[in-house]
Amino acid sequence: MSESNSRPTISVKRMSTLFRKKDKEGPTSPSATSATASSSAAQTQVVQDKDAKTEADALKTLDEFKTKTKKGLPFDWNTGSFAAVLDLVRNKGSIDDRKLFLEHALIFVSRMEEGPMAVTIRNKIIQLFYNDLTHPAATSISPKFAWRTADGSYNNIDMPEMGKAGTPYSRSVQSTQALPANKLPDPGLLFDTLLRREGFEKHPGGLSSLMFAFATLVIHSVFRTSHRDVNINETSSYVDLGPLYGNNDDDHNRVRARDGYGTLYPDCFAEDRLLLLPPAVCTLLVLFNRNHNYIAAKVLEINERGNWVDPKTLSLDDPKARAKLIQQDEEIFQTARHCNIGWFGTVVFSDYFSCILGLVREGSSWSLSPFDEIRMDDHTLFERGKGNVCSVEFNCLYRWHATTSREAEAQTEQVFNHLFPGKAVDDVTPMDFKMAAYKIQSTRPPTNEWTFGGLKRQEDGSFADGDLANILHNATEQPAGAFRARGTPSVMRLNEIMGIEQSRKWGVCSMNEFRKYLGLKTFSSFLEWNSDPEIARAAELLYGDINNLELYVGLQAEEAKPLVDGAGLCPGYTISRAILSDAIALTRGDRFFTHDFTPFNLTAWGFHDCQRDPGAFGFGSTLGRLFLRTLPHHFTENSIYTFFPLMTPDSMKVNLKKMNLLDQYDLSRPKVRSPHAIIDDQEAVVAILKDTSAFSSPYGEKVARIIKGKGFYPTGDKNEQKIVTDALSGSPALVEKIGEFFYSATKKLVDQNSFTFVGGKTKGIDIVRDVFRVAPILWLANLTGIELKTSKDGEGDYTPQEFFEVLSDIYAFVFLNVDRSKIMVLQEKIKKNMPKLMDRITDNLGLFSGTKATVNGLMSTLFKHKKPDHHEIIQRLTENAAYKDRYVLSNTLLTIMVVANAELSLSLTNAVDLLLDKTKELQPLAASKDVSKLRGYVYEALRLSPPFAGVYRVSSSDQSVAGYNFKKGERVFLDVFQANQKKGPDVAHPAKDLLRAEGAFDYLGESLTVEIMAQVLRAVFEKDGIVRAPGHSGALQKFKDDSRPECHYAYLNHGHSICEWPTSLSVLYSA
Repeated sequence: MSESNSRPTISVKRMSTLFRKKDKEGPTSPSATSATASSSAAQTQVVQDKDAKTEADALKTLDEFKTKTKKGLPFDWNTGSFAAVLDLVRNKGSIDDRKLFLEHALIFVSRMEEGPMAVTIRNKIIQLFYNDLTHPAATSISPKFAWRTADGSYNNIDMPEMGKAGTPYSRSVQSTQALPANKLPDPGLLFDTLLRREGFEKHPGGLSSLMFAFATLVIHSVFRTSHRDVNINETSSYVDLGPLYGNNDDDHNRVRARDGYGTLYPDCFAEDRLLLLPPAVCTLLVLFNRNHNYIAAKVLEINERGNWVDPKTLSLDDPKARAKLIQQDEEIFQTARHCNIGWFGTVVFSDYFSCILGLVREGSSWSLSPFDEIRMDDHTLFERGKGNVCSVEFNCLYRWHATTSREAEAQTEQVFNHLFPGKAVDDVTPMDFKMAAYKIQSTRPPTNEWTFGGLKRQEDGSFADGDLANILHNATEQPAGAFRARGTPSVMRLNEIMGIEQSRKWGVCSMNEFRKYLGLKTFSSFLEWNSDPEIARAAELLYGDINNLELYVGLQAEEAKPLVDGAGLCPGYTISRAILSDAIALTRGDRFFTHDFTPFNLTAWGFHDCQRDPGAFGFGSTLGRLFLRTLPHHFTENSIYTFFPLMTPDSMKVNLKKMNLLDQYDLSRPKVRSPHAIIDDQEAVVAILKDTSAFSSPYGEKVARIIKGKGFYPTGDKNEQKIVTDALSGSPALVEKIGEFFYSATKKLVDQNSFTFVGGKTKGIDIVRDVFRVAPILWLANLTGIELKTSKDGEGDYTPQEFFEVLSDIYAFVFLNVDRSKIMVLQEKIKKNMPKLMDRITDNLGLFSGTKATVNGLMSTLFKHKKPDHHEIIQRLTENAAYKDRYVLSNTLLTIMVVANAELSLSLTNAVDLLLDKTKELQPLAASKDVSKLRGYVYEALRLSPPFAGVYRVSSSDQSVAGYNFKKGERVFLDVFQANQKKGPDVAHPAKDLLRAEGAFDYLGESLTVEIMAQVLRAVFEKDGIVRAPGHSGALQKFKDDSRPECHYAYLNHGHSICEWPTSLSVLYSA
């Protein structure tokens, strides 16, 4: 392609290279070594330097062009000039639009003389702009497209039948090798020669029987061949938990409660074929049923958009209320279903793939993540969410019967003997099977009455947790079989014969044709296919030519991949390659795992809840979270049965030992942990709290896991606690001084962090984020000499938010019933934070006489840290001999910080949220500066809206108290809040006899706690015209969490996970 004489000749092909990405992305594996990380950092610096040079060259070219054009001088058009400018336009990364690169580039091109070069450049720019967007649009709006249909239709909106249940399988490979059925070996002969099990061989990678129970769920989610027409797949071609929910509206109706809560019937599922399989398969499905109902309950509790109500408040006799109930049930059900399927997909790409790739053996939490947007070099988006249709080739691939454990084989034989009494395995025909299947389906009871594995349903329709856990524990301990020729149990002879016959009816390709399709080397001989001479010889005698080896048998009897790095499943080589391709196609092609997998469709909490967390305990295990959520009393927080159930305990012991991680995990089979009893009777609560010998505090064990030495006084005796509370609250002058500190700090924080309305007459502030979570931190930092930073990168020890998080993590770990799947991660996080925190506290104590200071401590304090302000508290503590030990004193100060931060910030939040509706009463009292008039409101707020609802105790023996019977070791929750509601005081008479249990009153002292809260209320309510901000901004986003009885309310943090700490509440006041 030629240009005019005044310009150089540049080919179109050469111009296209200007739009290609110059630098490849570096490794993203979180398990990269430090050497790799260093290399990556160096590469990143090189890329950044190169990008800066490219940008500079482009700007220089533009400036030169503009200057010469204005002066009427010629400009040297060359490839380098164009490359520099177009690099800015086509950049598929992040362009800093504030530098106006695009505008410069467009004006650059607009001033070029007309000609082939200008046309080429203009066309390339148009292509780039067009490729910014998907064509057609990726998805559409409305519930019709936000939720999966029951049958999988409309996954691809433009091709709604794609992947729909009840439609034909696809065929991936064009077969050109003639394989007429009348020329192929008899299926029974093939089984008896190449597939029938000769002895049991354990899986080389240590995979458990439960691994293949989960694999069965994945396989049955996308394959369900019709008995009436083998060309039809009766389930959808998507990983959508079809075995749980079903494949059409009728299936949904059989499992849904439709009661306004969006739930499923307890422990039921839609797929009846799974009842014939080993019970671990159905047990896993029951857990996903429970997970659905858990999610449904949570999204209703949180009620993100505020459009759902308690179904109990809706009358079915009212047509409008009934319609509301039906609509609400559908919305909650579909939301929970979407989240639950997200969970299923997350387990696939965490626990399941970790075992398939062998990553679990080396402690890696890396995983394939096929869902994200990918920009190509020409700026187009790499395809995703376009749908999927399962193929017959992959139907043949997922016949993993050789992995059946010895125990599962015995269970299958029991089912076989029940279905075909008196018949030998070799005598059962496909017709016998069809007749048995028809009989089962015609006599099947309702889904909520199905049972499996000899289990019995309880009165509420659910299975006993212990029975389900026992099945899972057993399946975890049972080694799976190895993939191999002659590894399929004899009892599965009929299954394999029917599978071979089915594949022939489909006209499936040969083994070599499938390998060629996948881009793999074709086999030239049977020995190359399987190096076992006996297997290879038998296959050659049966098939004659390697190119005649049919796919079904070729996949099952191929030589297995050895156990090496990157290989954990160890199937035949061809299966090993193909399943990775299939997994990506199934998930990346699913619109509901890509374009419509959004926080809006799943709710913010639901979206966060089903995400994979690479930092989770057990190398990012998701299945462990599922077990602890659905069977909380039968799995423990650090058990290998919890976090590595797809591996046998014996194999994981070896792996963990190699990684020096044995001490972090419990290798024993989990024991039952009794659920806690809830007591809200005031007489019983008082009796249990008083008898500390009969009912002990459970918090000491948690403290010992994160804090060394003595001084954490809430776990000590009453005398130890009194020494500390006397030091804090024993001096009226000191209490008044601290109260004045909080008053001044609150006023200052309000003034510093308020925003002003247009016109300047009204101001507003997020009083939780900017005041109540900060004021206690300021006091505690002053108390201990901690230096707060004004910004994340500023000088000091912590920002207020960082300090709040460090302290609240400790409080939650010790005192609260934290999600058990997060306990180990939280423990490690605290242990990581503890050295810095304790160093600061301990070093700063070197300033005080009476403590055992070291020279290093004194020097560190003098030159690095500030002098603590409230040294009087420390002096009062050190009057007692025990606190002259600097490390005991440090632990005590840490405890004060932990308790004060959590209790005060939460008490103040709840109090102001409660009292904002009584502003007219409180403003005159606040303006009077007499805080004594506000103390009654403090007591009433603590009664009606306490920071926490109660405390836990552990029964030390079998005993009876106030009519309640307790067993030794039983965990008891004392609901102090409910007990107080039964006899509440009047606001005019402070509740001196208010029932209390552990918290600010016991650990900081009553007088100090009340004074601090009263002074903060004074500072807040003396603001003229203070009211809630409008809408959600002025409402404390809280909800009841039934799984956390100790929390009066639960909240969502900024990451949208459930937490104990409120994050936002805005108020307005007159400027």
